[in-house]
Amino acid sequence: MPQTKRRSNVPVIVATVISFIILIGLGTWQVYRLQWKQQLIEAREASLTADPVTMADIEAGIEHGLDVDFLKVRLNGEYRHEATRYVYRPRGKRAGFQVITPFIDKSGFLVLVDRGFIDEDRRGETTGMRQPEGVITITGVTRVRAGDRNPFSPDADLARNVWYWYDLPGIAATLPDNLAGTVNGQPPITSTVFVQLAPGGEPGEEKSPEPEDLKVE
Repeated sequence: MPQTKRRSNVPVIVATVISFIILIGLGTWQVYRLQWKQQLIEAREASLTADPVTMADIEAGIEHGLDVDFLKVRLNGEYRHEATRYVYRPRGKRAGFQVITPFIDKSGFLVLVDRGFIDEDRRGETTGMRQPEGVITITGVTRVRAGDRNPFSPDADLARNVWYWYDLPGIAATLPDNLAGTVNGQPPITSTVFVQLAPGGEPGEEKSPEPEDLKVE
């Protein structure tokens, strides 16, 4: 009788041991994940206080396999407002778009700049909107948006120049061939990262488009 009782406890003991191992594994994973988040926050906060780099530095970093997401960058060149595109991205309860405008940097790169948010009914408007012309200097941070799409993201509405995720190759493919001309006698190279404009990162006193706060959370 005692032997039968001991045998009946074996599954319970095994299940307890397995549960204990799983709990230890989950705890270790949570600690690792917390450390990773803290390191990411520290790196991004350091980037915001560092001196800005150039697009040439960013592209060189990409070639060497470095993480170039959320690096402070300064560009000098001209916008091509006529080729502005829009990414549908509500902000809170406000339906609207992120304004994506090509920028021809003097270093020889065509960069898609995320200039900020506008309400849905303001798409295509120019009144009350910042639209700096000529050669200007802008600042922002690089953003790698490769994993932005989810299974429910619709295809782009090409007739309206509206995208539902940050499809950099798709947006770049719709730009006119003669949009950029040449830089130092050569056609510009399309950067493989977006630049997210910093608040106050371009000339103009108008509030729209509204750049996102770069505060790291």
